[in-house]
Amino acid sequence: MIPFKKFCTVSGMTLVSRILGVIRENVLSRHLGASIEMDTALMAMKFPKFFRKCFSEEGFNSVFVPYLAGMEVSKKNKLALFFSSRVFSVITYIMLLLTVTVLIFAKYFVLLMAPGFVNDPEKLALTITFTRIMFPSVFFVSLSAVYSCVLISNQKFGYYTVCPLVINVVLIGAIITSIYLKCVALGLAVGLLLATIVQFLYLYIILKTKQLTVPRLSRTKITPTVRHFFKKLIPVIVSAGVAQINVFIDSFFSSYLATGCVTYLYFADRLNQLPLSLFGISMSIILLPEISRRLALKDSNNELPSLYKDSILFTLRLTCPVIVIMAVLAYYFIDFVYGYGKFTTTDVSNTALVLKIEAIGLPAYVLSKVLASIIFAQKKVKAPTIAALTSIGCNLVLNCVLIKKFGFVGISVATMISGYIQMFILAKSLNMEQNLFDTKFVKQLVKILMACIVSFVILYVGLKSGFTFHGSLMNILIYAILATLTYILTLIVLKDHGILSVLRHFKVKKYI
Repeated sequence: MIPFKKFCTVSGMTLVSRILGVIRENVLSRHLGASIEMDTALMAMKFPKFFRKCFSEEGFNSVFVPYLAGMEVSKKNKLALFFSSRVFSVITYIMLLLTVTVLIFAKYFVLLMAPGFVNDPEKLALTITFTRIMFPSVFFVSLSAVYSCVLISNQKFGYYTVCPLVINVVLIGAIITSIYLKCVALGLAVGLLLATIVQFLYLYIILKTKQLTVPRLSRTKITPTVRHFFKKLIPVIVSAGVAQINVFIDSFFSSYLATGCVTYLYFADRLNQLPLSLFGISMSIILLPEISRRLALKDSNNELPSLYKDSILFTLRLTCPVIVIMAVLAYYFIDFVYGYGKFTTTDVSNTALVLKIEAIGLPAYVLSKVLASIIFAQKKVKAPTIAALTSIGCNLVLNCVLIKKFGFVGISVATMISGYIQMFILAKSLNMEQNLFDTKFVKQLVKILMACIVSFVILYVGLKSGFTFHGSLMNILIYAILATLTYILTLIVLKDHGILSVLRHFKVKKYI
């Protein structure tokens, strides 16, 4: 059985954070639109985002948490402190060196990421400036990742999920201040750096006050355990980094397109990140320490295969109706969130088209997070690395083929297809080891897909029939409720095991 309460805690706080993120993007779209300043600021943010992902649930966390959780389960607190401090020290020195290098050679890093900007001196100069301001945030993000792992390994998810709230609150404050100073893009750059510093201080204070392990700088020698950890970490970081290189590939090609294309891709991705974070990332965060602890305790009841299957199906049940709603109502979502001020009707239409494509790829993105988390918790790194390498190769080839004819739409399609390829490789690897996808699992999966199709038909026919309402928000609310109810009722009619379990749970609660 999945740890439902923990999932609700992480997912609920993530929802609040993402709402703040939407508010932040709304303010940016109003005051910058799809402009040169917006494109260059977003391009400069690619580097911090790249390293944040490398040190997130697919990278550093996925190796560090299983090690730390195993030590904490066996009550070896001194060993946990020594181990985490040595890792913290190595990360500190590496990231400090990298930060100084990027600050000095910022121009060459920008040209590597966006060579198309060489033909536009204004874009190039702005991107270099923003990169020099933003990149030091990578140093604090990396150190915060070590502190975050301590919270995750101790299953202190509530404190951990406050981190994105801290980031967004500081960013919004910086952006609002910059509006009055008439330098919004600069405010975004400075705000990102300040936000990561505040997050680092917040995590340090939480670990201190809760009397948890606080990693610190250490000069002790590297032990065999620490050496073994870094041997495991290197291919995982490469895997996470390779996966994020897809983002750089998109940036590379989009830099040759007209002004605004970078913004279309970014804003659509921000909305697509909402369900991805709520379901995929939230589930992967709670599964990593949960599986690690059960493995450390030897899982004598052999409950892990059931946990794997239940987690995958549970995540799919939540994700499928969101796919339908986002794909069909993409224009209304973009218009409601971004369609103000300098963000024109054309910008809304182009961004909505990207969102539709990304919504179709949402199951791949979500399941890849969950599947990778299950594999990493077992301290296995080969399959995720192969999946990431294959994904980036496909993305590169597809971008070359599609961008000339389809422009920014081709970039979105390439990303979506490469996402499914990564998901299938991970699923095949896990199934070969655990034999999870049996007949019972497939039957449940078919029921979910059928409910998804019925929901899509009802929503699509309703819109094509001309039943629309005044205002984008009203259309989103009414049709989202209709799609969700249709989806749930279809699952009930099909006697889906998951939905029936939920109904029985509430029925029992009613009579207690």
